[in-house]
Amino acid sequence: MAESRFVLGDPHFGRFTRAPEENDAAVAAARARLTSAVEAVPGDDAGGAVLDAAVDLAEALTVAGRENEAIALVAPAVRLARETRRDETLRWSLLVLATAEHYADRVADAEPHFREALGLARLSGDRVLEHYTLHHLGRFLVDTGRTAEAVSCFEACLVIRQELGEPRAETTRAALAALRVPE
Repeated sequence: MAESRFVLGDPHFGRFTRAPEENDAAVAAARARLTSAVEAVPGDDAGGAVLDAAVDLAEALTVAGRENEAIALVAPAVRLARETRRDETLRWSLLVLATAEHYADRVADAEPHFREALGLARLSGDRVLEHYTLHHLGRFLVDTGRTAEAVSCFEACLVIRQELGEPRAETTRAALAALRVPE
């Protein structure tokens, strides 16, 4: 069963987890989508489909606790998305990279990637990516001892999630409650 636990002092505050068999299934499905994208008949957006599938696999690997594999896959995807001006893919791949780096304890690498993903989300008006990035950045900030800054991220995230009617607002409320901040 998938869940997030927000316990101040635990490593990786509120990290999303799944049961091992769910992780295996998610990684296998993402790997199959990547294989299909690679094997597809080349078309106008064949490269974009491969790139997006690689980012999705990196996300599944991160959730499964295989952060170093995820980083090895998504870091080149970030470079390629940047070089080919695939802006939406760049924004999401930066979040996936930052999250993997966070959980691999590569703090110095993760923070600038979180900040860039957030800046690009705001610049593009991508409110969905903005709320995801704020939530993940908040977790990162708790883990690096910057609780006050994390609270600001979670509060901003909650506002967006409520505006969008996003069910994940409950996880943001749980994070704020764990930090003992009334809504």
